[in-house]
Amino acid sequence: MARSNPNTKTTPAVVTPKPISPFGVDSNNSGGGIWEQTSTKKTKLNELLTELNERGIDTGSKGMETLDEAAVGEEGLDLDLVDGMKILVKIVDGSDDNNRIVSEDASSQYENQVINTNIEQAAKQATTQVFKLFENTTEDEEWTKDILESKMNEAIRILSEGCVPDVSDKKKKPVAGSLDVSHPFCYLRQFVVSDDTVDNVSGDGDDNDDDLDPSIQQQIETLNNITTHALTSSTILYRTLLLRATAQTLLNNWDQLTTITSGDIDRAAISKTELPSTSQRATINAKSIQNIFEAYAHNSPQDWVQSWWKLIDADKDGLIDQEEMNNCVDLSIEPVHLALGNMFDMTFEVCPVRTIGLGGEEEARKKNAWFLGVDAGDEDAEIPTNIPPVKLSWRNRRKELKQQKILTKTFQATIARHFRDQAEAPHRLRCIYAWAEKAHQDNKLDSVLVDASEDWGSGAASAVMGRKRYVELEPKISYSEFREVQKKTFPHLDRIGEEIITSFKEDLWLLQGKKRQNKELKRDGMLFLLAISVVDLGIWFV
Repeated sequence: MARSNPNTKTTPAVVTPKPISPFGVDSNNSGGGIWEQTSTKKTKLNELLTELNERGIDTGSKGMETLDEAAVGEEGLDLDLVDGMKILVKIVDGSDDNNRIVSEDASSQYENQVINTNIEQAAKQATTQVFKLFENTTEDEEWTKDILESKMNEAIRILSEGCVPDVSDKKKKPVAGSLDVSHPFCYLRQFVVSDDTVDNVSGDGDDNDDDLDPSIQQQIETLNNITTHALTSSTILYRTLLLRATAQTLLNNWDQLTTITSGDIDRAAISKTELPSTSQRATINAKSIQNIFEAYAHNSPQDWVQSWWKLIDADKDGLIDQEEMNNCVDLSIEPVHLALGNMFDMTFEVCPVRTIGLGGEEEARKKNAWFLGVDAGDEDAEIPTNIPPVKLSWRNRRKELKQQKILTKTFQATIARHFRDQAEAPHRLRCIYAWAEKAHQDNKLDSVLVDASEDWGSGAASAVMGRKRYVELEPKISYSEFREVQKKTFPHLDRIGEEIITSFKEDLWLLQGKKRQNKELKRDGMLFLLAISVVDLGIWFV
């Protein structure tokens, strides 16, 4: 075999670095990572915008929001519902552009005869009673699985009584024709409208507002007070739903919270520390559970993640493994999924999705259902406080329930897919762990030899023969190290609720856009067949 000349100098190949992204640096590629800049959803939305441009509609000023104006008929009610939910969750997430802060006594400033204050008070009382379950909890107190289950079941019972109406029973038949104007969720669609009219109420609007009839000004102020009261009450009720979802998450994830990772097992083998034979901790810290409830009751998503981090960190050194970090993020998101799903179902319980759910647009107008996009019957008409459920015809009931089913199915799909597929949470978490400057083990793998004993699964005979196994221990990560990278590469965690609702609106745009395209396709097909028929008839007569 021929050998190369050792005296000949070899020139290494020149490696040209690849550009980060043709679109510049953003939250998708900062830190050296590159995520797909387009997706099937974004491509389809751009296609819908292009079609609007071809019709002469200007899409440059509003961008994707132009698709709101393309909604046909009462499809806009669905988009208004999503916009109202978005404002609500942005306040809770702490990402509201208007810096609106809802205090416990804010609703008293907008007292009216419409919104039932008992709903808000029930939610507050339920929250207070739940925190009494944690009275006298010490820093070192530990709860077994039985204690946790009893506490969380009691918390779920209390919070379910404070969330009116209770939609936790999935076997309950869907409601059609129900309207409760005293419930704050009935006015979700008006939260966006109230932003546009608040200047008129405060007197900061145009000078022409002074020329309005005093009765009309009074009516505008009354409606805005109702909407503002509904917003503050809805925020408190949503926080209560988050607490119930948190209790359910803790109840469902005992194994995930107590399972000892393989890295901790190997470290225990090195230090000869005894571990439970089931590779699960027998208890979890009660004070950490209380901190989780306090975070979801008062704070933002950043605090939610940090509170779960402290619960998973059983040895209280501030460090957890990569697997535990992933579990921490998943557990932080799960209560939001559950709470948003409950809020969505509760909205259908108190307000129909279409005017057909009230017997038609004319009936909705008679009931002054201005929160469904219809004009009130009279300028001086009062908003009714009690409306019995409307008995719908089988046709109207079928249409209402069909639309509810479509929206529910779409929302459930959004919750299941968004963080996992569209936000690419697993990939981003891998990058966060890889890019973080971890002080533990100097951010290096620790290669060790571990005795293969009976305790670690290799059998007693192996221990007698002195056999060992080679192990690579990955460094642990602290919350501050995680947070430093997460702010740049995974900012979605700072606005969990807003991310889900925004994705849901995009799904509705796609749903409505495909419906318009199918309608146009049917029309063009019928015109084509008609033209062919006319030509065939002409040929036949000739």
